[in-house]
Amino acid sequence: MVAHHVKHVIKKANRVLRGVLFGLRVTKSGSMLQVSGSHIISKCKETRLILGNRVMLYDRVNFYLDASGAEIVIGDRTYINRRTEIMSKSLVKIGNDCAISWDVVISDTDYHEIEGTVSTKPIVIGDKVWIGCKSTILKGVTIGNGAVVAAGSVVTKDVEPYTLVAGIPAKVIKSDVRWN
Repeated sequence: MVAHHVKHVIKKANRVLRGVLFGLRVTKSGSMLQVSGSHIISKCKETRLILGNRVMLYDRVNFYLDASGAEIVIGDRTYINRRTEIMSKSLVKIGNDCAISWDVVISDTDYHEIEGTVSTKPIVIGDKVWIGCKSTILKGVTIGNGAVVAAGSVVTKDVEPYTLVAGIPAKVIKSDVRWN
């Protein structure tokens, strides 16, 4: 039992140390950033990656700031699980206390443009949002506070607060949901 506890403490200390080093590569980092494994930050000039207090980044979370002025902002106590990719040419804003599962893609851009359309629109994810594994959040979407995005969903339209959405494209399954 003691050996297990010691291993846990060492592992957490290692994540905090990696967080300090990772924090040197971002625009602004809050206290107690924890980072596990390798991460990619690809950025153009004049971009911003801002991480709140007690953010946890698991293994292979990748950030792409792919246009001048692009911004990614992640709120306090939010964790982002392994192999998630967040891509911005404008703005991706993620609130406080969010749970983002593994293999999630969040992109405010199509990276190409069909004539007569806009290829980039900001994404805003509210506080205490849970995004299930292998979900995709597409440009221009706002996800309200307390919403839940079921695993494997593709979110193409705004999600009201405290709403469960699922499917491709994501549709409302249940309203007035709460999660812990």
